[in-house]
Amino acid sequence: MLCSRPQLRPWLLAGNLAAPVTLVATGFQNPWVIGAALLFHGGFAYAVAHPQCDWFGPLVTRFATSAREVWLTIDDGPVGDESVRLGDELARRGVRATFFVKGACLAREPHVAPRWLAAGHTLANHTQTHPAHNFPFLRQRRLRAEIDACNAALRTAGVAETRWFRAPVGLKHVRLHRELTARGMRLIAWNVRGHDGVRCNPGNVVRRVAKRARPGAIVLLHEGRPRSIEAILRTVDELRADGFGFVIPDDAQLC
Repeated sequence: MLCSRPQLRPWLLAGNLAAPVTLVATGFQNPWVIGAALLFHGGFAYAVAHPQCDWFGPLVTRFATSAREVWLTIDDGPVGDESVRLGDELARRGVRATFFVKGACLAREPHVAPRWLAAGHTLANHTQTHPAHNFPFLRQRRLRAEIDACNAALRTAGVAETRWFRAPVGLKHVRLHRELTARGMRLIAWNVRGHDGVRCNPGNVVRRVAKRARPGAIVLLHEGRPRSIEAILRTVDELRADGFGFVIPDDAQLC
């Protein structure tokens, strides 16, 4: 795990509150105060924006295994019949994946979840509306609504347990861990990604993932972009050819 200092959270919060007041009180003249303010603000921004940083609370970036296997996670669906086809193609390869879904998309595509579940895949929470542009700044009521509405959509779709959550773009909210803990949920990050969230060049995606894949890796890919299915299936085929299996780990394995 890249970062392992959740006790920094109260210090970062206190520093970010105190820094503007102290800067004003000193007339922006004291270089030590300016440096401290930059340090606190920089640390806070890093904790918010870095997907593998757990300074605000625990998160999962890998899983324990003695086998040559990875966990394939796919964000941002479902997107209708393309999602059904993707789930079926993965199943034909003997691959099970976890789809981190947007609740609003899941509600619009009720035929997808039963097909995914029947194919052995699992579904998890990726917020109701994917507010990537302002997730760290949501009011607490809106944050709760994003989590709870997606959980409700998952339960309606037939998902028995809603225990995993992935934040939009891996961003953090200072109250996120408190809300997840209250719901018995865990924050799931990743340690291998294809960088296919904006532009999806299948060849580049395959090379990035294959270069970084290790036993116990959590692989992040996306659906809903042009050529997403091609990129995902080519990545899966490349990893299988390299001897990797695909599993959905138990909670006890997550670390």
